[in-house]
Amino acid sequence: MKITATIICVFVSFVFYAFSGLYENARIGGTQLNGNGCVCHNLYESPLVHVWIDGPDTLAAGQTGIYRMYMYGGPAEAGGYNVAGRFGVMGLLDTLSVWDYREPGELTQAFPLPFPTTQDTIFWEFAYTASDSSSTDTLYSCGLSLVWDAVPDSNDKWAFGPKFPLTITEGNTPVELASFTLTQTKNGNTLEWLTASEINNSGFEIQRATSEQNFELNNYSTIGFVKGNGTTTNPNSYSFFDDAHGNFSYRLKQIDLDGKYTYSKVITVESASTVDAFELDQNFPNPFNPTTKILVNMSMKTQASLNIYNANGEFIKNLFDGILEEGRHEFVFNAENLASGIYYYSLESSGKRITKKMLLLK
Repeated sequence: MKITATIICVFVSFVFYAFSGLYENARIGGTQLNGNGCVCHNLYESPLVHVWIDGPDTLAAGQTGIYRMYMYGGPAEAGGYNVAGRFGVMGLLDTLSVWDYREPGELTQAFPLPFPTTQDTIFWEFAYTASDSSSTDTLYSCGLSLVWDAVPDSNDKWAFGPKFPLTITEGNTPVELASFTLTQTKNGNTLEWLTASEINNSGFEIQRATSEQNFELNNYSTIGFVKGNGTTTNPNSYSFFDDAHGNFSYRLKQIDLDGKYTYSKVITVESASTVDAFELDQNFPNPFNPTTKILVNMSMKTQASLNIYNANGEFIKNLFDGILEEGRHEFVFNAENLASGIYYYSLESSGKRITKKMLLLK
């Protein structure tokens, strides 16, 4: 009886240390900059796990950029991560991440983040402030896709993400991009963006990647150019129509009159035939307290349902259930009576479903 109790105590202690994220031995990550990957789960990285960083690849010295580390594949029941930068300073954005005490300067997860389904992609957001001591920099990433059984073993899979290169420039960012959105229709994709102010803005190259692999490796091609407004303190709106159909990732390359440039965030879109002609945008604001807006775009009239779930997949609320007309629709979610934490919103139509994550911070 005493032996059984001892074994149980040892097991519980191991699980607590392995997944709590609070102690020195809690590391389940480690990037190529400071560590050797998730070796307490598996000695070798797996080709089943796909990891990459998305965000601006040009920062001014001292400027802070907002980034996301994405991951999909592997067991995909829950995930962990590590990210690090060589010269700049990492920054926490929410309660999903903490400093990794085993790997100084790296961020890791505060707790395992669940995948909505094994086919979905999860991500963590972080900030990075550029150093003024180098003209180039690099971000590193490592992701762990695990079987959520509280046992770190070879059933869990991990991989390093591609090194993310950064160019560090002198001076202030010349163009302040206020928004960048995409609307999908039967005829193609319309990109729209808004600037709050502009300094020496020559214009914008519209760049597109044609596959998920190209997106990960930042292999984009230029498909058009929209002229900027030079120097102005007034807001300006821009648009570009792409008549192509398929699974794409888009970004803007803003170019100054002196040739310097910076990139926007990335927007992804799936073929209308793949998603049965509907699109679910990321909620805004996110994180939020206590209300947030959810935008749905329908390219045809169809039956749809929009539901909210908690981090355990339990149903919380139905925001819509009925016929949605073609076009964009806005829904407001009020979480006044809910506790802080991760929630998911899911749009279902014609047997297809898109699920995205949002964070309530009170």
